[in-house]
Amino acid sequence: MLGNQDLAGTKFFKAPDTSDSPDADSESELEPAEALQRLLADIAPCVTAYPAALAQSTERQRVDGKPDRWTPLKGQQLVVKPANEEDCVLLVANALVTPESDREESHWLLKRDGASISAPFSSYSRQRSWNHHVCIPWLDQPLKRAELDYQVVATAGRDTSHFVVGEKRERRQLFGVTIPCHQVAWVEDDEVLGLPPGPWVDVNGLHEVITTLPGERVLVLCAMHYVANWSSELNRGRFTLVRDDLGLDGPADRGLQSVRALGPSQPRTMIMATLDEPPPGPHLYRARAALTTGEESGVSLTLTGERQLALVRLPSNLVIGPSRPIEPVEITEGTWTEIPGMCATCTLRRPRNRVLLVYHIDCNPLSFHYEAHFTIFRRKESAVSSDQNLGFSEDFGLDMVFSDYGASSESPVGLLMDTPGSQGPWTYYLAARVANLGTSRENPPVVVGYSGSISAVILPAR
Repeated sequence: MLGNQDLAGTKFFKAPDTSDSPDADSESELEPAEALQRLLADIAPCVTAYPAALAQSTERQRVDGKPDRWTPLKGQQLVVKPANEEDCVLLVANALVTPESDREESHWLLKRDGASISAPFSSYSRQRSWNHHVCIPWLDQPLKRAELDYQVVATAGRDTSHFVVGEKRERRQLFGVTIPCHQVAWVEDDEVLGLPPGPWVDVNGLHEVITTLPGERVLVLCAMHYVANWSSELNRGRFTLVRDDLGLDGPADRGLQSVRALGPSQPRTMIMATLDEPPPGPHLYRARAALTTGEESGVSLTLTGERQLALVRLPSNLVIGPSRPIEPVEITEGTWTEIPGMCATCTLRRPRNRVLLVYHIDCNPLSFHYEAHFTIFRRKESAVSSDQNLGFSEDFGLDMVFSDYGASSESPVGLLMDTPGSQGPWTYYLAARVANLGTSRENPPVVVGYSGSISAVILPAR
C-alpha cells in the first residue's frame, strides 16, 4: 500500500526544473520519458476477453426480519469458476425493495460459499410502499480455482419487519465478471474513523496505486460503510475520488456522492463508481470525505465496518466513454427527460455480446420536498421501435432520490449488465424525471449535470 508520504514518488515522471545548460535541458526532457517507457515495458497489457456470468429473476419474494437469519434471494445466486487461482471477480447485485410498513429497513450481504465477503448494504424508509434501489458492487479474489457459489442474502432487521423484493415482478440481477489479477489493484480497511464538520480530507487507508498503459481506462469503485450522527435535512456527508491531484467529480468539486439522514445511528453503505481515462503511467487514487452542516452542533460522520477501493484496468477498444453532461440542466417534467451529453453508443459484433453500463450523476434539489427518478434507456440505431427503459419499471426507473427516505444517497450511481440480443450499434442514455408530492401545483425541480458520466464496456461472448 502506498501512503500519502509516497505522493512525491508519482512526481518522478514529471519534467524536472530546467537549468541554464542546453545539455541539461535536453537531458531533463529525455529522462522522464525514458523512465516512463522503461516502467511501462514491465506492465502486462489488458486481455481482450472477460468471462461474465449473469443470474436474473422476476419472482416475488418476501423477506422477514429475524436477526439471526439471512434469507437467500431467489434468482441472485451465481456459480463462477475462475480460469486462474489469482483471478479476481467483480460482483454486482441489483434489486428493488418495497417495505410493507412504515419505518422499515433492509440489510443485504454478498456471500461466497456461505461466508460473507462484502460490507452490509442497507436501506431505511419512513413510509410503506416507497421503493428503494439496492446496488451492491464488490471485488473478490477467492484465491482458488474452483466452482464458487455466490449468493445475495438479506434480512429486514427486526422480528416484526418485512419487505418484498420484486413486488410487481421487477427484474433483479446478480452478475460476475472475471478479471486477471494483473489488471486489478484494490485495498480494504475496517478501522473506525470519525469525521467532524469541515473541508475535504483523505480517508485514511483508502488509497491505491495502479499503472496504466496508453489508452487504457480505469474502472474506479468505492464502497464505504458509515453511520450518520444527525437528524437534519441541512447536513450532508460528501464523498469523492481523486486521481493524483485531479478530482474525478469534475471542476465543480461537489463530490461524487452525498448522503443524508433524518435520524441518527442508521448504518448503511454508500457507493461511488466511475470510468477514468488517465494518461499512461503510475497513478495514485484516493477516497476523500467531508461533512457540511447547518447550525446544528455535535454533528459527525463515523466510518465503520468494511470499506473497499478497487481499480480495474480495461482496454480502450472495449470501452465507450466516459461521456459527461454538457452543462447543468433543471429537471421539471414528470416525463422522462434525456440528460444532454450522458449517452454512449457501442457496436456489438455478436448477438450474445453483453454490455456493462457504469453511470453516475449528481442531483441537487431546489426545495426540501422532492422526488426525482433516474434511468437508462437503450435505443437501437436506425430502428423504428421505441426506446427501451432498462429500469425496474417505467415509472420508477433505476433509482430514486427522495426527501422522505430515512437515510439515503443523493447521487444516483450504478453498474448494470445488459444483453441487447442482436448485433449492430446500440445507444444508451441517462434520463431523469420528477414527481409531484402534493406540496405544490408544480413538480419540485432538481438540477443535474454538475458532475456525472456514463460508460459502456463491451463483454464479447466466448
